[in-house]
Amino acid sequence: MADPLTMTLDDLAEVFRRTAPTTARHVRKLAEDEGFPPPLPGRKPKLWSRHQVEAWLRDPRRAQASPLPANDAGAIDPAFSPENVAAARSRLAARYGAPHA
Repeated sequence: MADPLTMTLDDLAEVFRRTAPTTARHVRKLAEDEGFPPPLPGRKPKLWSRHQVEAWLRDPRRAQASPLPANDAGAIDPAFSPENVAAARSRLAARYGAPHA
């Protein structure tokens, strides 16, 4: 089955790996600062064009600014980069001790 032509806020939340309320704020900021596609006019609840969102995510200018790991093309949020995850694990291990096997 083909992907639908539109995306809901819940769909965007999956892409950005955030909750729906956090995604709503994140999308507003991206629209203001980085040209994220606006929602389709006159739709309640808001819907976004899947084609426009996917094109924005693939934009080479964005890829240069924040490259995605080759093995995890879905990790849009830089907080989930391998480096940030490793640093967080190190901080947790330092604070609470190494995980037990």
